[in-house]
Amino acid sequence: MLSKVINYGLKLIKSAKISLKLTIVYAVMFSLVLLILNASILYGIKYYLYSQANKQIEDVNTLVLNNIKSRNENLNLSDKEMISGVPSKQNVSIRILQGKNKVLNQSSEFNYNIKIEEPFNKTIKFKENDKHLVYKNLKLETIKYGLVYIQIVKDMDNEYDFMKILFVLMAIADFIGMIVSVILGYSISKKMLEPIDEITIAADNISINNLKERIAVNGPDDELKRLGNTFNNMIDRLQGAFDRQIQFVSDASHELRTPIAVIQGYANLLDRWGKDDRSALEKSIYAIKLETSNMADLVEKLLFIAKGNSEGQHINKKQFLLKDLICEVLSESKIIDHSHIITSSRNDNVFIVADYNMMKQMLRILIDNSIKFTPKQGRIDINSESVNKTVKITVSDSGIGIPKGEIESIFERFYTVDKSRFKEKGGTGLGLSIAKLIVEMHKGTINVESEEGFGTKITVILNI
Repeated sequence: MLSKVINYGLKLIKSAKISLKLTIVYAVMFSLVLLILNASILYGIKYYLYSQANKQIEDVNTLVLNNIKSRNENLNLSDKEMISGVPSKQNVSIRILQGKNKVLNQSSEFNYNIKIEEPFNKTIKFKENDKHLVYKNLKLETIKYGLVYIQIVKDMDNEYDFMKILFVLMAIADFIGMIVSVILGYSISKKMLEPIDEITIAADNISINNLKERIAVNGPDDELKRLGNTFNNMIDRLQGAFDRQIQFVSDASHELRTPIAVIQGYANLLDRWGKDDRSALEKSIYAIKLETSNMADLVEKLLFIAKGNSEGQHINKKQFLLKDLICEVLSESKIIDHSHIITSSRNDNVFIVADYNMMKQMLRILIDNSIKFTPKQGRIDINSESVNKTVKITVSDSGIGIPKGEIESIFERFYTVDKSRFKEKGGTGLGLSIAKLIVEMHKGTINVESEEGFGTKITVILNI
């Protein structure tokens, strides 16, 4: 039955609010501290009172023995003066016996049934009928009375009454303190946890169509304020990512709409005239093949970016000589393009650990970009240089350059400096975005230096 009650109580606590849990923990800890503190106080007082009782008994012991010694020749143990110095107001009383039965002298307050037995000359605590006593038995050999027993008793009832009253007062104070701690603890914890309620409300209000909700962060710079700031920053990042996703989908749809429209137009042309007009047939087939190739290239690039952003892109890293890769790309570029001067003025012998195909793709993108925007007979230079524990790859050209205000934007997806001119050159505006993604997947950096009318230099730095 008890275990069921405990389990039920634990379930209630687990399902309760954090503020209530904190209040319960605080109240339990506060109660334990009070309990330990009060127990320590009561024990200390009890120890002090018994120490005082022992001292009083020792004082009476010394007093009686001195009286006996001083009256050795005229010793009269029945004389009341023998025990006149015993402090009765301190509830100390004495009894003197000849043998174990004959009472020679005793205090008027002495009404205790204490056996005369060993140990002698030792202070002993004793409880009899709800009476708390401290007593001491003495055994003394005298010439006149023979063997004499002396009993000194300290009645601790007043001290115990004081401790009972003190205990009741402490219990009442503890109870009031616990009630106050529960009320204050609950109100304070609830006040302190208000930012969490605000986060909950804000999280409930946030949806795909509403990313503008934010938490009003006020108060001291504590963990809850930092939590609120973190939550707001997270929503800012989510909103930015969502906005970029919407823009990306919009741009991708726009880029796909044109080739689809072209294919549809030539398909209609084929349907009308292609059967009989050989020229229209060839022209339509060529245009459809070209636009299909452009669409395939666009879809492939979109898939690459999507995999890279979701960390689903597989990187097959291996060690290879960067010089060999650059020479391979340089040779292929010269075969493909005969209208530009493509050179490599410096190509250090340095090994790197990277994905060979991705590095080749990145270099092809940078070179193709330079080819598109460099006039015929212009120079394109590919270099590699080992610097400390890094390698610096540069692709520079003598092309038309990029306006300063647009350098920061060229790595954005579908971004083109001059859209009409870019369409004439061909492309999707995704090349540099893919190049940057490849570099970032290899923990490197990519930078652009350009001056309009004088050319562009793109620098990639990778860790060796």
